[in-house]
Amino acid sequence: MARYFPCLALSLLLALAGCAGNKYDKNNDMKANLEPEVWDTSQILKDLKRGRPLTEQEKKALASRGAIQFNLDVADNEEVEMFLQYFTMDKKGTMEKWLQRAEPHLPYVRAVLASYNLPPDLIVLPFIESGYSAMAYSPVGAGGMWQFMPYTGRRFGLTVDWWVDERRDPYKSTVAAAKYLTKLYQMFGDWNLALAAYNAGEGKISRVMAASGQCDFFDIAKDPKLLKQETRHYVPKFLAVLKIFQNLDSLGFKKINWQAGPNLKEVPVPGGTDLLALSRACEMSWEQFRDYNPGFRRQVSPPDATVNVYVPVAKEPVVLAFLQNPGNYPSGGVQTVTAQAGDTWWAIARRAGMPVAELRQLNAALPEDLPPGQTVRVALSASGVDNTALAEGPDACAPKPLAAAKPARHRVNKGESIGSIAKKYGVSTKELLAANKMKNERRLTQGSWIVIPGGAPAQPAAVAAAKSGAVPAAPSPQPATVADASHRVQKGESVSGIAAKYGLSAETLMAANKLRSPKDLRAGATLTIPGKGKPAGPAAVAVAPSKEPAPAARDAKTAKPLAAVADKSPAPSAGRLFGDKAAGVAKAPPAKAPAPAPVQVAAKADKAPAKAVNYKVGPGETVWGIAKKFNVEPSSLMAWNNMKTAGALQAGAQLTIRKE
Repeated sequence: MARYFPCLALSLLLALAGCAGNKYDKNNDMKANLEPEVWDTSQILKDLKRGRPLTEQEKKALASRGAIQFNLDVADNEEVEMFLQYFTMDKKGTMEKWLQRAEPHLPYVRAVLASYNLPPDLIVLPFIESGYSAMAYSPVGAGGMWQFMPYTGRRFGLTVDWWVDERRDPYKSTVAAAKYLTKLYQMFGDWNLALAAYNAGEGKISRVMAASGQCDFFDIAKDPKLLKQETRHYVPKFLAVLKIFQNLDSLGFKKINWQAGPNLKEVPVPGGTDLLALSRACEMSWEQFRDYNPGFRRQVSPPDATVNVYVPVAKEPVVLAFLQNPGNYPSGGVQTVTAQAGDTWWAIARRAGMPVAELRQLNAALPEDLPPGQTVRVALSASGVDNTALAEGPDACAPKPLAAAKPARHRVNKGESIGSIAKKYGVSTKELLAANKMKNERRLTQGSWIVIPGGAPAQPAAVAAAKSGAVPAAPSPQPATVADASHRVQKGESVSGIAAKYGLSAETLMAANKLRSPKDLRAGATLTIPGKGKPAGPAAVAVAPSKEPAPAARDAKTAKPLAAVADKSPAPSAGRLFGDKAAGVAKAPPAKAPAPAPVQVAAKADKAPAKAVNYKVGPGETVWGIAKKFNVEPSSLMAWNNMKTAGALQAGAQLTIRKE
C-alpha cells in the first residue's frame, strides 16, 4: 500500500446533541473492507500448503519472463511458487473475481503505464493492493484501487475531503500511481526496491538500506527485524500474480476481454450540482451512476469547484440539458431543513449530521444570522449511510431548545482568533467569550481548549422572539463589505458563495477578476462585481449553476482519463476506445495516453496575442507528452492542428504550438 507515514490511530469522540443515532462520522463510507487475500499476509502464509508438486502448466508459467527482470535465489523462487499455487488453486475463485473486476480498467491502466514509459508488468499491482476494487479501504486507511494513504494521494494531486475521495477515482488515481511509481524508480533505480517502497514508503526503505548497508531487496527481506512481514513477501507475491496474469489460459483462467470497459464521456459540472437528480435525468439508478463516479462521497458535487462526471457517451446530451436548467428537475441529492427561532448554523449542522464548514459552503449565499423559516440545503451521503435521520422526515429531527444542548470543545490552533472560531461554529463572538468566561479576546492562547456553546446567539430580539413564540422579521443580508461594484473577500468565503450572493455564475466572477482557479481566491482581496450586481435575498439558492458554456479546460490537479480518443472532442474510455484485442500487456498503444489534468478556467479573459511555434514530432511521442512538454492542454494542441483523435499523431509531422 502506498504509505508515506506510519499510521497513527486517531480517536475523536463527537458527543453532539441532535437526532438520536445520527452522529456525524466523516469516515462512515471509508470503513475497512479490503479482502483478507490482499492484506492478511500472515494468514496467507498459514494457508499455503507447502511441498505440493508443480504442474507442467505452473512450471511453464513460473519460467515466463516479464519486462521487469528479477534475480531470485532458490528460497525466493519457492516463495513465488507458493503464492502462485495459492492464487491458482486455493484461492482460484478469488482470483477469478479480481480478474472480472479488473477487466473494465485494464486497457486504461495499460495506456497510462505506457504514456509514463513504465513497465507494463505494473498492470498487476492493483491486484495485490486491492483486488482491483475502486472502493477498497484497508484497516490502516489506505483507499482506492491503488491503495493510497490520504497524505500520499494529496502529494500526487488527489483530493481527499468531505465531498470527494479521488483515491477511488480509477482514472485520476491511476495517473497518480504512475507519477508515484516513476518517482520511486528514480529514487532507487531498482524495481524490487521501488515496489517495496510503494508498500512501506520510500522513507522506510531508505532508512532500512542505510541501517543495513544492503542495496538488494531480497537480502534485506531475509532479516525480519528490518521489514514487516507484508513488505518482505510483497515482491514475491507481485511476481506470482504477474506470472498468473501472463499465463491465464494455460492456468485455467478466462482470457481478458480488452474491450470490456464502458465508453464514457467526461462532462464538467458546476459546484453544488445535484448528482442524484442528474442521474435520474439520465434514467440511471444512483448505483449505476456511482459505479461510473466512485470518487463522490456525497450526492452533491463540491460547492466551490467545477468537477467532472463520467457518463455513457449516449447520455451526454441529457447531462448538458440538465445543466442548462437544473431547476426543471426534482431535487434528489439535496434535502432541506427549516431554521427555527434562535437556530444557529452549528445547531442545524448537528441535526443534519453535516460539518458546519461544509454546511456553510453549500449555503454560501445565506446570511450568518439565520431568520426563522429560512430553508437550508443539506447534502446527502453517496452511500446513504448517514441519511437516516433526514429520511425519517421532519419530525425525526424536531429542533430541541439549544440551551439544553451539550457544548462541544475546540482546541485553539495557531493563528486562530475568537472571531474566526465563532464564525467556524456559527455562534456570536460575544456568546463565545461568555461561554468561556473571557473578558476579551487577548486571553486566547494556542493549544488551549475552549467551549463552543450550543445555545442561541446572545441577541435580545431573537431570544425574546423565541420565548414569546413570535416570528421576528427576517433580517436582510448586511452588505457591509460591498462597495458599489466590489467585494472584500472574508476568511472562509469561496468563489461560488460570493458569486451566488450577487446572482452571478462562478465563471463570470472568476473571469472578471482573472482568477484561473477558485483556489486563487485570497482572504482580504477586493473583487470586482461585474454588472454592479446586488446581493441575493436570504432565501436565495446557495449555489446557482452556471448557464454559460462549460469551461474549455479544467483543474490541473485532476487527471483526465484519456486525451482525445473519440471523434471531435476528448473523452474518457475505460475500455472500448482502446480497441486492442491483444490478450497480453506487452503492447500498449502509446498514442492513447492519458491527458494531464485540465484547468478550471471559468471564462475567456482578455489575453495577449498567442505566439505560435513549430514542433516536429519524434518517434514514439504522444499528444499527452508533447502537451506536457509545452505546458498546454492536449485538447488545445489537437484543435490547433485539426486532429480528431490522439491516434492521428504521426512521427515527423509538424505541429503548431501556441504559447501566450
